[in-house]
Amino acid sequence: MAIDSPSPAADSIRVMLVDDSAVVRGLVTRILEGEAGIQVVASVGNGQMALAALERNEIDVVILDIEMPVMDGLTALPKLLQIDPGLKIIMQSTLTLKGADVSLRAMQMGAADYIPKPTSTRDLAGGVDFKSELVGKIRAL
Repeated sequence: MAIDSPSPAADSIRVMLVDDSAVVRGLVTRILEGEAGIQVVASVGNGQMALAALERNEIDVVILDIEMPVMDGLTALPKLLQIDPGLKIIMQSTLTLKGADVSLRAMQMGAADYIPKPTSTRDLAGGVDFKSELVGKIRAL
């Protein structure tokens, strides 16, 4: 189910989460919504839904999972950038370890950065390192 939020404050960084796990989307939304100046404006379950959400929302940053049904992140990445060439996309996956081929390929395709997704929801919920790294990357873009 796609979630479109009310319009954010003018100075907020507008983020869209794209992940097939509703649990991960919920946890990452809670992490980001707790940060001043960041607002999650859309949360969707695959790349095809992300394309539709980008047409309906003003988005600055996309957190894009790689492995998803319907349309995966590597397929969606160039399509999202075609719609909005100024969009900043951070790839998020258990596959995006530093130096991993998929991370390098995503960067060559136009991703701004990547972040390894914690391997369990417990790590995600309690991961201070993940939160600090993700928020830092969003603010740096």
